[in-house]
Amino acid sequence: MSPDKPAAPAATPVQPAAPAQFDMQAGPTVPAATPATQAPSTSPFEMAPQGRPATARPAAPTSKPTAAPATVASAARPVTRHERPILPFATLRLDGEVDTRSWSSNLTQDEAASGASISIGYQNAVVVMPEASRLRASINGEPVVDIPISSSQGIQRVIIPIRAGLLRAGQNIIRMEATQRHRTDCTVRATYELWTDVDSASTKLIFADGAPKTLRSLEDLPAVGLDATGITTIRVVAPKIYRPEIRDRLLRLVQVVALRGHYAHPVIRVMESDPGPSPVGTIKVVMGVASELRGLVAALPDAAATQPLAIMMQEAGSNAPSLIVSGPTWNDLDTAINIVGAPVLNAIGMERDRIDTASWHWPEIPTYYGNRSVRFADLGIPTQEFSGRRFRARFAINLPSDFYATDYGEATLFLDSAHTANVKPGSHVDIYVNGRISTTMTITSRGNIFRRQPVRIPMRHFKPGINQLSFEAVLLTDADERCAPGETLSETNRFALFDSTSLSIPNFGRVGRRPDLAAFSSGSFPHGDLPATVVLARPDPLNYSAAGTLLARMARDSGAPVRAQFAAAATGGDQSVLFVGSVDQLPAGLLARVNLPENLRTVWQSSPTPNRLNPPSPVTPVTESAAGQQVASAEFTITPNRIALDRGDPASTDEVRRRWADTLQRRGIIQRTLDTFKEWTEHTFNLSLASLSFEERATSTFDPPQRSTLIMAQSRGEGSGTWTLVTARTADALAEEMVRLTAPPVWAQVSGRAAALDWNDDKFEIQPATTFSFVQTQPFSFLNLRLVAANWMSINILQYALLMVACCIVLGLATHLLLSRLGRRS
Repeated sequence: MSPDKPAAPAATPVQPAAPAQFDMQAGPTVPAATPATQAPSTSPFEMAPQGRPATARPAAPTSKPTAAPATVASAARPVTRHERPILPFATLRLDGEVDTRSWSSNLTQDEAASGASISIGYQNAVVVMPEASRLRASINGEPVVDIPISSSQGIQRVIIPIRAGLLRAGQNIIRMEATQRHRTDCTVRATYELWTDVDSASTKLIFADGAPKTLRSLEDLPAVGLDATGITTIRVVAPKIYRPEIRDRLLRLVQVVALRGHYAHPVIRVMESDPGPSPVGTIKVVMGVASELRGLVAALPDAAATQPLAIMMQEAGSNAPSLIVSGPTWNDLDTAINIVGAPVLNAIGMERDRIDTASWHWPEIPTYYGNRSVRFADLGIPTQEFSGRRFRARFAINLPSDFYATDYGEATLFLDSAHTANVKPGSHVDIYVNGRISTTMTITSRGNIFRRQPVRIPMRHFKPGINQLSFEAVLLTDADERCAPGETLSETNRFALFDSTSLSIPNFGRVGRRPDLAAFSSGSFPHGDLPATVVLARPDPLNYSAAGTLLARMARDSGAPVRAQFAAAATGGDQSVLFVGSVDQLPAGLLARVNLPENLRTVWQSSPTPNRLNPPSPVTPVTESAAGQQVASAEFTITPNRIALDRGDPASTDEVRRRWADTLQRRGIIQRTLDTFKEWTEHTFNLSLASLSFEERATSTFDPPQRSTLIMAQSRGEGSGTWTLVTARTADALAEEMVRLTAPPVWAQVSGRAAALDWNDDKFEIQPATTFSFVQTQPFSFLNLRLVAANWMSINILQYALLMVACCIVLGLATHLLLSRLGRRS
């Protein structure tokens, strides 16, 4: 829609549905019930609300909620409300016929004790049927919102009071669920057209007027919250940041603050002067020795001059929180940093069976170290009955950074489910791993109950770190084929999934690989005993911010600060090195060291940085006609085959068929036979010539797409270390693109040897690691050696075959020698 086009007129205020189990009237300590209001309509593709909904006047409590027209608040006394965004992502889409998301939001004691309401803004696809589609939300297991999904023309915002006492200080679990049905189509394909986008700017908790937000101690760091894009910003104010003694401590401090706060998406902003009041979802961290902070902090406590100090304070004239980390000497400042991270540092070395993801994924994701089974109930999937066509349940698991079983071994889903006789044979259950279909189980009977039905899942699509899995049941019925009027409204259940279903993963090989960005993205860097050396291209605020954001993300995933030492330059040797800097700041030879083209500097500097808000339009070649008018060129050339095409009169079907036949017949019968055999072996046995080669595949130079704005590349060092580079076009672009890179959904995609982030989509162009070396991460054991060897031989088929032949020859010779010494010759 053009930006000049006016928005559609606002719709009539909608009253949220009020089933018996939801009490919509105001309680004694809760603000009076506010009727659901609708923001001005926007384009279906424009998700930002065009204006703030009017505030309703308080109404007297009634026995039943009644719709009241929205009125403008009195201008005599402006209403100041404390609002907290609650979505952990910039966008949250609930798609398909059923979809859910769960996460946690932390509150202070003051917020939990004050009256509050929940505001939800959403927009849905036009094909969603309001009569049969519902959007529900619950807090701490209690339903608070249950409304029809009926806002296809723009973002609709509903505000509903929360029962007094439901919110609690600390962690609160929020769950959103959408049940959607198609208006007219009963096919499985139509279910992919169903979606509801929850607007992050309109979805928040609204607290009573004047409710304070006081962070009383370090225990309240998780209650800093997030902004409307799901980001928690940590503003670090430190004097003279170019000094090495500041650099090392600053990059350690941001990691322990991110860990102590359990933030879903921590972003670091480093500055040398006070930027002023902090906006929502932001905490200011002031660090330095006490003598240097006198001019930065107006009310610096006197205790900072005599002892290590880590204390929460409120900014003057606002409720924004500040964390003061100081002491009389540098050693005292180290002690103060350790005070902030004490709970985290004390847990280092402990093997955790779950990874801390509550702030963006609840329940916390379990970690499989081998031979473990987890029930769906523990993965956040309850027992459910389903009446639609495509049932889906999402869950996630975490694998250690030294996971090595991608080509060997199988996970097993023990399925407990049931389907009615209406479900036709040919329906199927699909398991997706990291967005790729991994296995399919076909339903062959009409009406059945599965008890511990094994579904084998090859582990080729699993990777170190967080893996996203999806369980889908595609249910075909005769009624859907007829699709009689009103069929999509049917509530007759046809499928049931029981929470006793479990995912079991056997023992797998444990060995590190380098290069491997998947292990890097799981927070395990480096493999080995020596710490990594972090090198910043320049000691300026932008590079500090980029490096701090990256290290905070890695610390959140590993559950501990990154084992690192910070230096001005890498000295080589056996150490692992992490370089952070824009491409124009990198030393000569570094790009080639990580197998990136040296002309990347020229290519990036000669082309402007893409703007995601204004995408470039395709350029059409233009020529000058004989009459002096510009016309589009009718010719273009495709390289490298240099096939010139002329958009003249189209060739006839016979001419095209003859040209293709002549081209294919030029290949001899032997070549065609070999090609047919090659295709058959690849399709039947998943074998290719690459897997039957002795030659070590050399690492080719990664040529990133021109649309890329950030690149991660990794290569083996000269010794046992690993060299990793994170770079962008400019220092400003590096700090901004690092924010996109470290968002949980994007960060989980990082893998391979090199990865380039697209300028517009949050997706990567990935170069797989064709050759790598192993790094021992576990004590030696024959069981682990067998699993690692089995996986390696699954990749190197020819070596495995020759080894088997050699073993057979040795066995034959040994048998011959043994028999020749026993018995009598005939």
